[in-house]
Amino acid sequence: MLDSLPGPGESPSPWSATTDVKGLGPLGMSVGRSQNRPVYWLGASVHRVPLPAGYTPGGVEAVNRFGAMVGWLRGTDKPPVAFRYVPGAKAVALLPGGERASDINDTGHIVGERHSDPWHVVGEEWVGTTVRRELALPPQITGPAEITGINNAGRIVGRGTGVMDAEYWYETGLVWAADKAAPAQELQPFHPGDTYSSYRPQDIDEKGRISGTYEFSRIIVSNGVVWKPPYTEVTTVANLGERTQGTFEDVSPTTGVSVGTASDSTMVGPFPPETAPPYQATLWKGAGPTLPCPASRRRATAELSPSPTTTGSAGTPSKQAHAPTPTPARATPLRTTPTRPAPAPAPSPSRPDPSPSRLGPAGRGSTDRPAPRTPWFHSGATAHARVSRARSATARRTRRRPRPARRANRAR
Repeated sequence: MLDSLPGPGESPSPWSATTDVKGLGPLGMSVGRSQNRPVYWLGASVHRVPLPAGYTPGGVEAVNRFGAMVGWLRGTDKPPVAFRYVPGAKAVALLPGGERASDINDTGHIVGERHSDPWHVVGEEWVGTTVRRELALPPQITGPAEITGINNAGRIVGRGTGVMDAEYWYETGLVWAADKAAPAQELQPFHPGDTYSSYRPQDIDEKGRISGTYEFSRIIVSNGVVWKPPYTEVTTVANLGERTQGTFEDVSPTTGVSVGTASDSTMVGPFPPETAPPYQATLWKGAGPTLPCPASRRRATAELSPSPTTTGSAGTPSKQAHAPTPTPARATPLRTTPTRPAPAPAPSPSRPDPSPSRLGPAGRGSTDRPAPRTPWFHSGATAHARVSRARSATARRTRRRPRPARRANRAR
């Protein structure tokens, strides 16, 4: 268990957490934030990042294998700033023109972004504390939304917003080569005019493999996805079990292992929100099914290098992710009394089909978007038909017969 700065208790909801770990560095170092302050841990002991006057909230986003860390700070009546820090220094080094630094590689290159105005983001790369370049964009991309990672070869990933024929907007993943003048390349696929679909790359490994998340916001479902050079197709990975939301939030530098989180859509379930299982850390080894990380139900980070008995909470400085050693199942005694097998339960029309095709796009190289799924709070087409028949029957019973015409009218 890592120490925390003094303050109120932590929220059980991941989306409102003020303490989290973002990555691991050398010699048992981990980085992140505690009580919404930038911190790092040496073993279990928490250490504050020294803050400039007027700045309080912030966080460390990444650390390289030499212990150099980067992040962001905010202050009252002060603009947000990006920073770099090395343990032992008396102060952070502010990155010129930056509002957030999101990653640093082992050669000291840093990536992040700033706002040129309230609606437009500019991606930036620094070497040390010197601006190396503003990330160039192709004409159809109106601007990046977020810069998320850089590998040791200098390739950078992020996401942005594009427009086609001046009216068909879309969100797309982006990758930049190490060349200073090279514009971003769009990660396939993208869907002009489809504002529900979005691809969110999160990190890139040393072989150029990119891990991220595909989200279909119309029914709030998502899947972990992976791109490989030349980035002309995407591999969509089936979610854990019946869970309808899955993410990939990081990737190991060399092993191809991606980690993320499994949860459930509030629209399609398969569980009502009040009975849904808790968030589950997940791991995908580059092939096969998504696996649970048994020691953690919180968000995972691929920079972890778990021991055979620990997953998602401890690691080594190697920044590698590995599959946990499976725990042998407990033996179940055989029955000695013969019993009649129970009849198989009839399928319920109210339970959505849990097949992978209903959980979102699946299969290597698939570009299909997830099929709509019956919300958990509906009982399906059968119930809808039952309600319609009941309304029709009621209408027939209550329908008035036409009044007979008056005799005077018949005489006419």
